[in-house]
Amino acid sequence: MVLHLVALVLTGVAAALFALIIVSLVRQGLPSLTWRFLVGSPNERAGDNGIAPELMNTAFLIGVTWLVTAPLGLLVAIFLREYGFRRRSAVVRPLNHLRATLLSAPTVVVALVVYRVAVGWWHWPVSLATGCLTLAVINWPFMVTVAEQALASVPQSYREASLGLGATRFATAVRVVIPAALSPLIEGWGLAVARLAGESAALVITAGVNVSRHFSLWGPGETLAVHIWYIRTEGVSVNRDAEAAATGVILLLLIAAVVWSSARVARMLSGGEPR
Repeated sequence: MVLHLVALVLTGVAAALFALIIVSLVRQGLPSLTWRFLVGSPNERAGDNGIAPELMNTAFLIGVTWLVTAPLGLLVAIFLREYGFRRRSAVVRPLNHLRATLLSAPTVVVALVVYRVAVGWWHWPVSLATGCLTLAVINWPFMVTVAEQALASVPQSYREASLGLGATRFATAVRVVIPAALSPLIEGWGLAVARLAGESAALVITAGVNVSRHFSLWGPGETLAVHIWYIRTEGVSVNRDAEAAATGVILLLLIAAVVWSSARVARMLSGGEPR
Protein backbone atom coordinates (compact mmCIF):
# COMPACT_ATOMS: atom_id res chain seq x y z
CA MET A 1 0.00 0.00 0.00
CA VAL A 2 2.80 2.40 0.95
CA LEU A 3 4.81 1.59 -2.17
CA HIS A 4 1.71 2.07 -4.29
CA LEU A 5 1.11 5.49 -2.72
CA VAL A 6 4.75 6.51 -3.21
CA ALA A 7 4.59 5.43 -6.86
CA LEU A 8 1.43 7.50 -7.38
CA VAL A 9 3.00 10.58 -5.77
CA LEU A 10 6.19 10.28 -7.82
CA THR A 11 4.15 9.79 -10.99
CA GLY A 12 2.10 12.87 -10.17
CA VAL A 13 5.22 14.95 -9.53
CA ALA A 14 6.80 13.81 -12.80
CA ALA A 15 3.60 14.56 -14.72
CA ALA A 16 3.33 18.00 -13.13
CA LEU A 17 6.95 18.87 -13.99
CA PHE A 18 6.43 17.68 -17.56
CA ALA A 19 3.26 19.76 -17.85
CA LEU A 20 5.11 22.85 -16.55
CA ILE A 21 7.83 22.37 -19.16
CA ILE A 22 5.28 22.01 -21.96
CA VAL A 23 3.30 25.06 -20.82
CA SER A 24 6.49 27.15 -20.58
CA LEU A 25 7.57 25.98 -24.04
CA VAL A 26 4.20 26.84 -25.58
CA ARG A 27 4.04 30.27 -23.92
CA GLN A 28 7.54 31.14 -25.14
CA GLY A 29 7.04 29.86 -28.67
CA LEU A 30 3.45 30.93 -29.27
CA PRO A 31 4.30 34.42 -30.66
CA SER A 32 6.44 32.83 -33.38
CA LEU A 33 3.93 30.15 -34.37
CA THR A 34 2.61 31.77 -37.52
CA TRP A 35 1.79 30.46 -40.97
CA ARG A 36 4.81 32.32 -42.35
CA PHE A 37 7.00 30.55 -39.81
CA LEU A 38 5.72 27.14 -40.97
CA VAL A 39 6.09 27.72 -44.73
CA GLY A 40 9.09 30.06 -44.78
CA SER A 41 12.80 29.38 -45.03
CA PRO A 42 15.42 30.25 -42.42
CA ASN A 43 16.88 33.73 -42.87
CA GLU A 44 18.64 34.90 -39.73
CA ARG A 45 20.05 38.07 -41.27
CA ALA A 46 16.58 39.29 -42.13
CA GLY A 47 15.26 38.19 -38.74
CA ASP A 48 12.53 36.22 -40.50
CA ASN A 49 13.13 32.55 -39.81
CA GLY A 50 10.97 29.71 -41.12
CA ILE A 51 11.12 25.94 -40.77
CA ALA A 52 9.65 24.60 -44.02
CA PRO A 53 12.96 23.05 -45.23
CA GLU A 54 13.54 21.52 -41.80
CA LEU A 55 10.04 20.02 -41.83
CA MET A 56 10.68 18.53 -45.27
CA ASN A 57 14.09 17.17 -44.27
CA THR A 58 12.69 15.63 -41.09
CA ALA A 59 9.87 13.91 -42.97
CA PHE A 60 12.25 12.69 -45.69
CA LEU A 61 14.85 11.30 -43.28
CA ILE A 62 12.27 9.53 -41.15
CA GLY A 63 10.36 8.19 -44.16
CA VAL A 64 13.40 6.78 -45.95
CA THR A 65 14.84 5.34 -42.74
CA TRP A 66 11.54 3.64 -41.92
CA LEU A 67 11.16 2.24 -45.43
CA VAL A 68 14.64 0.69 -45.17
CA THR A 69 14.73 -0.51 -41.56
CA ALA A 70 11.13 -1.70 -41.06
CA PRO A 71 11.23 -4.55 -43.63
CA LEU A 72 14.88 -5.30 -42.86
CA GLY A 73 14.17 -5.46 -39.13
CA LEU A 74 11.14 -7.66 -39.73
CA LEU A 75 13.12 -10.09 -41.90
CA VAL A 76 15.89 -10.35 -39.30
CA ALA A 77 13.31 -10.85 -36.55
CA ILE A 78 11.64 -13.64 -38.55
CA PHE A 79 15.02 -15.35 -38.91
CA LEU A 80 15.83 -14.96 -35.22
CA ARG A 81 12.40 -16.00 -34.02
CA GLU A 82 11.36 -18.62 -36.55
CA TYR A 83 14.69 -20.02 -37.78
CA GLY A 84 17.32 -18.96 -35.27
CA PHE A 85 17.27 -22.12 -33.20
CA ARG A 86 18.90 -24.09 -36.07
CA ARG A 87 22.15 -22.11 -36.13
CA ARG A 88 22.14 -20.39 -32.78
CA SER A 89 25.90 -20.39 -32.15
CA ALA A 90 27.08 -19.73 -35.71
CA VAL A 91 24.82 -16.86 -36.75
CA VAL A 92 22.38 -15.79 -34.08
CA ARG A 93 24.82 -15.04 -31.28
CA PRO A 94 27.03 -12.67 -33.32
CA LEU A 95 23.90 -11.01 -34.68
CA ASN A 96 22.53 -10.50 -31.19
CA HIS A 97 25.88 -9.15 -29.99
CA LEU A 98 25.92 -6.65 -32.88
CA ARG A 99 22.38 -5.58 -32.10
CA ALA A 100 23.13 -5.15 -28.39
CA THR A 101 26.26 -3.14 -29.19
CA LEU A 102 24.41 -0.77 -31.53
CA LEU A 103 21.56 -0.34 -29.05
CA SER A 104 23.88 0.49 -26.17
CA ALA A 105 26.36 2.68 -28.07
CA PRO A 106 25.76 6.46 -28.02
CA THR A 107 24.26 7.58 -31.31
CA VAL A 108 27.00 10.17 -31.75
CA VAL A 109 29.59 7.36 -31.71
CA VAL A 110 27.63 5.49 -34.39
CA ALA A 111 27.49 8.73 -36.39
CA LEU A 112 31.27 9.14 -36.18
CA VAL A 113 31.75 5.62 -37.55
CA VAL A 114 29.28 6.25 -40.38
CA TYR A 115 30.96 9.59 -41.10
CA ARG A 116 34.33 7.86 -41.36
CA VAL A 117 32.97 5.25 -43.78
CA ALA A 118 30.59 7.36 -45.88
CA VAL A 119 32.46 10.66 -45.98
CA GLY A 120 36.03 9.48 -45.45
CA TRP A 121 36.05 6.34 -47.60
CA TRP A 122 33.14 6.69 -50.01
CA HIS A 123 33.55 10.48 -50.36
CA TRP A 124 29.89 11.23 -49.72
CA PRO A 125 29.15 14.83 -48.69
CA VAL A 126 27.59 15.75 -45.37
CA SER A 127 24.05 15.48 -46.64
CA LEU A 128 20.60 13.95 -46.42
CA ALA A 129 21.96 10.71 -47.91
CA THR A 130 24.61 10.40 -45.20
CA GLY A 131 22.00 11.28 -42.58
CA CYS A 132 19.68 8.56 -43.90
CA LEU A 133 22.49 6.01 -43.69
CA THR A 134 23.25 7.09 -40.13
CA LEU A 135 19.65 6.84 -38.98
CA ALA A 136 19.30 3.45 -40.68
CA VAL A 137 22.28 2.09 -38.73
CA ILE A 138 20.96 3.62 -35.50
CA ASN A 139 17.38 2.45 -36.02
CA TRP A 140 17.97 -1.04 -37.40
CA PRO A 141 18.60 -2.83 -34.06
CA PHE A 142 15.60 -1.08 -32.49
CA MET A 143 13.36 -2.23 -35.34
CA VAL A 144 14.63 -5.79 -34.98
CA THR A 145 13.79 -5.72 -31.27
CA VAL A 146 10.32 -4.27 -31.92
CA ALA A 147 9.57 -6.89 -34.57
CA GLU A 148 10.95 -9.75 -32.49
CA GLN A 149 8.83 -8.79 -29.49
CA ALA A 150 5.75 -8.49 -31.71
CA LEU A 151 6.35 -11.94 -33.19
CA ALA A 152 6.93 -13.36 -29.71
CA SER A 153 3.45 -12.17 -28.67
CA VAL A 154 1.82 -14.57 -31.14
CA PRO A 155 0.81 -17.86 -29.45
CA GLN A 156 2.86 -20.87 -30.44
CA SER A 157 -0.36 -22.74 -31.21
CA TYR A 158 -0.83 -20.53 -34.30
CA ARG A 159 2.45 -21.79 -35.72
CA GLU A 160 1.75 -25.39 -34.81
CA ALA A 161 -1.67 -25.29 -36.47
CA SER A 162 -0.27 -23.80 -39.67
CA LEU A 163 2.65 -26.24 -39.84
CA GLY A 164 0.27 -29.10 -39.10
CA LEU A 165 -1.76 -28.14 -42.18
CA GLY A 166 1.31 -28.47 -44.36
CA ALA A 167 2.44 -24.83 -44.61
CA THR A 168 6.15 -24.09 -44.76
CA ARG A 169 7.86 -22.17 -41.97
CA PHE A 170 8.21 -19.09 -44.16
CA ALA A 171 4.56 -19.24 -45.28
CA THR A 172 3.53 -19.60 -41.65
CA ALA A 173 5.54 -16.52 -40.72
CA VAL A 174 4.17 -14.41 -43.59
CA ARG A 175 0.54 -15.52 -43.64
CA VAL A 176 -0.11 -16.36 -39.98
CA VAL A 177 2.43 -14.89 -37.58
CA ILE A 178 2.90 -11.42 -39.10
CA PRO A 179 -0.88 -10.67 -39.47
CA ALA A 180 -1.38 -11.78 -35.87
CA ALA A 181 1.52 -9.58 -34.71
CA LEU A 182 0.51 -6.53 -36.75
CA SER A 183 -1.00 -4.60 -33.84
CA PRO A 184 2.10 -4.52 -31.56
CA LEU A 185 4.27 -4.16 -34.65
CA ILE A 186 2.55 -0.94 -35.76
CA GLU A 187 2.65 0.49 -32.25
CA GLY A 188 6.37 -0.27 -32.01
CA TRP A 189 6.99 1.31 -35.40
CA GLY A 190 5.29 4.48 -34.16
CA LEU A 191 7.67 4.64 -31.19
CA ALA A 192 10.62 4.11 -33.54
CA VAL A 193 9.53 7.03 -35.73
CA ALA A 194 9.15 9.24 -32.64
CA ARG A 195 12.64 8.24 -31.55
CA LEU A 196 14.08 9.17 -34.93
CA ALA A 197 12.34 12.56 -34.96
CA GLY A 198 14.19 13.62 -31.83
CA GLU A 199 17.67 12.59 -32.99
CA SER A 200 20.05 15.54 -33.21
CA ALA A 201 23.69 14.86 -32.27
CA ALA A 202 24.21 12.17 -34.91
CA LEU A 203 22.66 14.32 -37.63
CA VAL A 204 24.72 17.39 -36.74
CA ILE A 205 27.76 15.34 -37.80
CA THR A 206 26.37 13.56 -40.86
CA ALA A 207 23.48 15.66 -42.24
CA GLY A 208 24.76 19.12 -41.36
CA VAL A 209 23.27 22.27 -39.84
CA ASN A 210 22.27 24.02 -43.05
CA VAL A 211 19.54 23.60 -45.65
CA SER A 212 19.77 23.66 -49.45
CA ARG A 213 18.00 26.34 -51.43
CA HIS A 214 16.60 23.50 -53.52
CA PHE A 215 15.89 20.06 -52.10
CA SER A 216 18.72 17.64 -52.87
CA LEU A 217 19.63 14.20 -51.60
CA TRP A 218 23.28 15.25 -51.63
CA GLY A 219 22.68 18.64 -50.03
CA PRO A 220 22.78 19.49 -46.31
CA GLY A 221 19.71 18.31 -44.44
CA GLU A 222 19.08 20.14 -41.18
CA THR A 223 16.12 18.64 -39.29
CA LEU A 224 13.81 20.18 -36.71
CA ALA A 225 15.79 18.75 -33.79
CA VAL A 226 19.09 19.96 -35.22
CA HIS A 227 17.52 23.35 -35.98
CA ILE A 228 16.59 23.75 -32.31
CA TRP A 229 20.15 22.98 -31.27
CA TYR A 230 21.60 25.39 -33.84
CA ILE A 231 19.32 28.29 -32.92
CA ARG A 232 19.98 27.95 -29.21
CA THR A 233 23.78 27.57 -29.53
CA GLU A 234 24.85 29.51 -32.64
CA GLY A 235 21.82 31.47 -33.78
CA VAL A 236 22.12 35.24 -34.14
CA SER A 237 18.44 36.10 -34.49
CA VAL A 238 17.06 38.42 -31.81
CA ASN A 239 14.06 36.09 -31.45
CA ARG A 240 16.08 32.90 -31.32
CA ASP A 241 14.64 31.69 -27.98
CA ALA A 242 11.06 32.11 -29.18
CA GLU A 243 11.87 30.50 -32.55
CA ALA A 244 13.57 27.55 -30.87
CA ALA A 245 10.57 27.11 -28.56
CA ALA A 246 8.17 27.31 -31.51
CA THR A 247 10.19 24.69 -33.38
CA GLY A 248 10.11 22.50 -30.27
CA VAL A 249 6.33 22.79 -30.09
CA ILE A 250 5.99 21.69 -33.74
CA LEU A 251 8.35 18.77 -33.14
CA LEU A 252 6.43 17.67 -30.04
CA LEU A 253 3.13 17.90 -31.94
CA LEU A 254 4.52 15.74 -34.75
CA ILE A 255 5.81 13.13 -32.30
CA ALA A 256 2.53 13.10 -30.38
CA ALA A 257 0.55 12.73 -33.61
CA VAL A 258 2.68 9.78 -34.76
CA VAL A 259 2.51 7.98 -31.41
CA TRP A 260 -1.23 8.57 -31.03
CA SER A 261 -1.99 7.49 -34.60
CA SER A 262 0.06 4.31 -34.35
CA ALA A 263 -1.52 3.42 -31.01
CA ARG A 264 -5.01 4.05 -32.43
CA VAL A 265 -4.39 1.90 -35.52
CA ALA A 266 -2.85 -0.84 -33.36
CA ARG A 267 -5.86 -0.84 -31.05
CA MET A 268 -8.26 -1.02 -33.99
CA LEU A 269 -6.38 -3.99 -35.49
CA SER A 270 -6.41 -5.80 -32.16
CA GLY A 271 -10.20 -5.59 -32.04
CA GLY A 272 -10.42 -2.89 -29.37
CA GLU A 273 -12.22 0.42 -29.55
CA PRO A 274 -10.03 3.29 -30.88
CA ARG A 275 -9.00 5.74 -28.23
